Amino acid sequence: MKPRTSILGAWKLNLDESDDARKKLQDARGADNGRGGGGRGGVRMGIPGMGGGPYGGGRRGGGGGESDADRQKMQETLTPARALTVAEAKKDVEIDMFDDQEHKSAFYTDGRKLQKTKDNTSQEITAHWDGNRLVTDEKTPSGKKMSRTYELSYDGTQLYETLRLIRGRSDSQVSIRYVYDQAGEPAARAAQTRQ
Repeated sequence: MKPRTSILGAWKLNLDESDDARKKLQDARGADNGRGGGGRGGVRMGIPGMGGGPYGGGRRGGGGGESDADRQKMQETLTPARALTVAEAKKDVEIDMFDDQEHKSAFYTDGRKLQKTKDNTSQEITAHWDGNRLVTDEKTPSGKKMSRTYELSYDGTQLYETLRLIRGRSDSQVSIRYVYDQAGEPAARAAQTRQ
């Protein structure tokens, strides 16, 4: 396939080159001197600092009071899409991203006040351009700072999504990278309709 010059287009997840979010978060927990006593297990992703300890969802003392809904949202945040389609809706102002689960994210770079969405299928996100990289300004379900950076690989054949989030009481930063390869438009549409 021909190299691309922007993040726009259809992309499919390259699992082999992408980070394992669970391992990255476990490593970060280890770097925090094993605080939290979580062990493995917990809810599907075993998210440290999100109250997902080894017993499935009971709150640990001083755990910040995360709800089951917050833990579920965090798992969704950390689970990469298998396919993405990135389109420019309004030049330099709105970038729309559609994933394989029929979710739409609208990234606004003009500083407008965003609408709070009630459902999971569509969301508006504040973002800005840093050169040719699209960088979001978000918060985790527990209110900690989080950002995603979408950028093209140096050779124009891959899209990198880098998720940076602050976790735990120590406010340590974790960085997780997902790698996407170019996909043909029909393949991306097929991935969007498959469940």
